[in-house]
Amino acid sequence: MIHVRRVVLAILVVAAAAVAMPRVAARQAAPGDPANLTWVSNGGSLSLLWTHSTGAFTHYQLEAALAPGAPPFVVFPTSAFVDPTKLPQLLNNFGASGVGPGTYYIKVRGMNGAAASNATNEVGAVIANGCVPPGAPTNFTQIVRGTLGFLMWNPGSGGQPTAYILQASFSPNDPAPPIQVPLGTPYFTLAIPPGSYYVKIAAANACGVSAPSNELNVASPNTTPDRTPDPAPGERLPQPFVRDIVFALAAQARAAGLMDGSVSCPVRPGFDPNDIETRKVNLNPYINYMVDNLRLIDRRFGYNAKPTRANAIVAGDEIAYHYGSDAPEGSPNVYLVDTLGGHCTFGRETADYRPFYNEFGRWTAAGRFVP
Repeated sequence: MIHVRRVVLAILVVAAAAVAMPRVAARQAAPGDPANLTWVSNGGSLSLLWTHSTGAFTHYQLEAALAPGAPPFVVFPTSAFVDPTKLPQLLNNFGASGVGPGTYYIKVRGMNGAAASNATNEVGAVIANGCVPPGAPTNFTQIVRGTLGFLMWNPGSGGQPTAYILQASFSPNDPAPPIQVPLGTPYFTLAIPPGSYYVKIAAANACGVSAPSNELNVASPNTTPDRTPDPAPGERLPQPFVRDIVFALAAQARAAGLMDGSVSCPVRPGFDPNDIETRKVNLNPYINYMVDNLRLIDRRFGYNAKPTRANAIVAGDEIAYHYGSDAPEGSPNVYLVDTLGGHCTFGRETADYRPFYNEFGRWTAAGRFVP
């Protein structure tokens, strides 16, 4: 599910007049190219998502035209968003509400000051007063550990899905799969009955049902690779839903005393022991226990380097999942999840599972393991 910052499109039009950036600034290297721009619309709202630029980037630039390849009538820099605690200008998602009906041709560039990357693919985003049919789900992915299966996928470009349909058969490419299971979320975690199944996903809303996703052969009992294989360059893996496992691990951590504030919020040598912010961005036995056990499911799990905080080693309560095909260490292509509520409130620590969609992060192994 795509979660984005909401702004009115009219703001973009006004902002466009104030933006006149040259494509290349002298002696300033442009960042690598962002990729895989996708869109979802719902009435007059539009959500955009892409994978990050590589190299150094300071923000993104969105360009919207009324015809394919035409000069943009909107050029909007995300540097207009300023929040030093979250760095929203570095987020790889964006949303607008109150958008008038029509088809808008949009692309995104990574920026380093005034130096611009090449653009992403151009998408034709459709806004209608009624609904728009959903696109086929993408990057349908599986993780199987014995008989426990994690199945997840990304929404395709198109109208906002209101439901998904899991289609399963005992033979590949079955035109009429005998198993059809309605789902409300872009993930499915289950105990898989022993056997071999051919599974795909379709999206649905009031306008119809999409074409199916890629098809997977899901077998049980089985063990898929300990690190989910890379997606195609520029694409992103979907987020595994591990809420139940996080809560089970948190219960074990509490029983072992690892959730106690003096353990999960340790004093750092050389720093003021009363500096709670410094203590929060530090390795601790609780987050180590969480990450080490989640890496038994997928070695793409790691730490958030917490680039929004000074003196940070890692966010002591957040896990990161690397979804890209780029090198993991330092990658901004991550999903972030808070796993400890009340961090450093001493006595108020609780288990948590809270995904972040409005916070910039970078993956790190923190020197504890090989990515």
